[in-house]
Amino acid sequence: MAFVIKPLKTFTAESQGQDNKKLYLYQIDPMLLEEEDGFNLRYYDDPKVIAHIEAFCDSYLNERYVPPMMVRALSDGRITIIEGHCRRRGIRLAIERGAYIPLVSVIPFRGNDSERVEVMLRSAQGLKLETVDIARGYQRLLNMGFEPAEIAASQNKTVARVEQLLTLATASDEVQAMVRGGQVSADAAIEAVRAHGEEAGAALSRKLVTARQEGRQRVTKTSARGPAVPRKTVEAVFAQVEAAIAKVPEALRDHAAALHAVPEAERAARTMEVEVEVLIGLVRAANEIAAMKAKQAKALARQETAAQAG
Repeated sequence: MAFVIKPLKTFTAESQGQDNKKLYLYQIDPMLLEEEDGFNLRYYDDPKVIAHIEAFCDSYLNERYVPPMMVRALSDGRITIIEGHCRRRGIRLAIERGAYIPLVSVIPFRGNDSERVEVMLRSAQGLKLETVDIARGYQRLLNMGFEPAEIAASQNKTVARVEQLLTLATASDEVQAMVRGGQVSADAAIEAVRAHGEEAGAALSRKLVTARQEGRQRVTKTSARGPAVPRKTVEAVFAQVEAAIAKVPEALRDHAAALHAVPEAERAARTMEVEVEVLIGLVRAANEIAAMKAKQAKALARQETAAQAG
């Protein structure tokens, strides 16, 4: 496909579409490129986004190739970014730092508002959108009248996944901040919102405290549900408890049953004597449970480390 470079004065005077043989590039003063308020889904305070913009700035400063941005011309003559918001910020940063860039090549876009959002979501250029930002994009399309199935087809996702992310898009700022900050996985947040509604943030905060006590740094879907107890551990604990209880005399069992009627506030002051073998059996059962939890916490920590590295 051949490229034809045209000057800015032809940008609004001619069709912004493409024919089958030529792809039009327009030479534009980068300082004329604008962002439409609220259009881009990027969270510019994210350290990864900041680093991404700095990388573009460095490329412009060192005259390395940067792909053209996609833009559209408005009826009032202004030119706004459709795809390439970080590149626009990177080139402006480079100019502020002394780079001389009088013109930059851009590709024209022609389409409606929903197609603009679809292009942004599908874009493979640069830094991948965060899951929360993708969810917000799906919500924007939903508000434009798209059905979940249409969004799924547009973004090459399953309908189930689109519906999950639409749930995340309706989550509170607290929940979305946990996902964005990496303390909670997107799937764990989605599950919590569906289970707890407006109380999802509080529920996830409690799970995060528990996770950190167990040596993990984030709440995942598996850890939020609670890992399955291995059959071997269940059998060992049951055996220890059954053996211990079997050693408790019947009279003592009857006495313990009667103590259920004692108010909870008074129970702390009551004491009972039990056989050493009974106590040892119960402690062994407790140790089995503690060892199982420690092993599961280490396994989850390894999974999280591997997931973050990938």
